[in-house]
Amino acid sequence: MGNRKMNVEVDDIRTKEADDRGRLYLGTEYANKRITVAIVEVAEDQPNEDELAAAYRNAAESAREITREFEQVSDEAWESLGPAPGVEGYDADGGNDE
Repeated sequence: MGNRKMNVEVDDIRTKEADDRGRLYLGTEYANKRITVAIVEVAEDQPNEDELAAAYRNAAESAREITREFEQVSDEAWESLGPAPGVEGYDADGGNDE
């Protein structure tokens, strides 16, 4: 019995990720056959520190930008209201009542 090549169809792989022992489960048509699987890529479960730092900086800058825009729009909104006539104690001119 020599080495025989066998193609494994992607659809035959029952689990797309290996378990904690590095096993993939194939369909029953591969039972009692030796299958060799090559590791193509190993991805970390967590983002690295540089990615986290960059995301934090982006979020902080976005928050500052939103705050600046809100303050500007808020000031414009208050200014657009104009003076409030007829409100007791309100002096639109800011001067003295003489």
